Amino acid sequence: MKKKRILICINELYANSVGISLVNLLCSLDYTLYIVDLIFVKSQTQVINQLPRNINIINSPFNTDELKFFNKIKYFHKYDLSIMYDVGDPKLCDLVKIASKRNYIYLHKNFREIYVVENAYYRFINERKILKFSGFLFTNKQLLDSFVRIHPETQNKSKVLEYIVDEKRIITLSKANIGTEKPNRTTLLVSVGSINDRAKNYSLMVKMMANLVKLNNKVHLWIIGDGPDLVNLRMQVARNNLSDYITLFGFKNNPYPYMALGDYYLNTSDKFDSSTALIEARVLQKPIISTNVDIQNNNTFIVSSDPNKIANEVNEIILKKVIYTGQNNFWAENQHILRKFNDLVK
Repeated sequence: MKKKRILICINELYANSVGISLVNLLCSLDYTLYIVDLIFVKSQTQVINQLPRNINIINSPFNTDELKFFNKIKYFHKYDLSIMYDVGDPKLCDLVKIASKRNYIYLHKNFREIYVVENAYYRFINERKILKFSGFLFTNKQLLDSFVRIHPETQNKSKVLEYIVDEKRIITLSKANIGTEKPNRTTLLVSVGSINDRAKNYSLMVKMMANLVKLNNKVHLWIIGDGPDLVNLRMQVARNNLSDYITLFGFKNNPYPYMALGDYYLNTSDKFDSSTALIEARVLQKPIISTNVDIQNNNTFIVSSDPNKIANEVNEIILKKVIYTGQNNFWAENQHILRKFNDLVK
């Protein structure tokens, strides 16, 4: 049987939710069925090192500073499937659209929430001709429904393709020695992600801790990650005299030992998107406390994004000494997702 040719493009192949999810997908594909070409503009070494050898890494046709003209004839309908794995530069989106008749864009975020001003949102959509893609992928139904409400013409072209998770790798890495111990006789909350306050609302996390320690001084928060608002976050911690209760570790190549030591995983994002950290918390069997997530299970506790209420709600969960219950079957979940991916190519 002739192998199907697939092109995947991504702007930034970084160790964030989008980059990690792509690596996990590429490592799970059956390369007796597919030939996969990957184009990216920016990358981090640790992510590239995790890519399977089966894929063909093509040097980006773009200069990272100034986009260059690319040869459309070289890519025109060359592939059976092409995917813009994030919302990249307009010319990179154009490349994916001409590469195959089955061209998809993966929308990992609710961009209408990010671009609050309506004109800014439609300028973002129109510059990349996003509605010209033949199909649209979302990591969950909530994101799909939000997009379809604004663009009802995309209803029949939209599909959910969840993130694949590498359970064995996460568990193995979580056992590494990091030289840091969990604070003694303390409930430990852990949060991992890009320090982008607009998207992740870390300011709410700091406000919550300022109120929570007044109710319960046997609680500590670890935040692992780097980003444009890290310096500001450090200032917020100092300004609220929370240095004894919040530790900012910055970026870590391996955040899993920190997550493994935690009692709860904490998410205060007020813009719903998809985070691999929420799946990784499930792998490590950590109950999740979150302000905004579309998950229905016994291990996820939804709390208010109101800074006047969230501390009391989190403290109630802590006092109940909630533990993770039930079993996961990530192998079955991954197989279900791979069947969905295979259907894209047919």
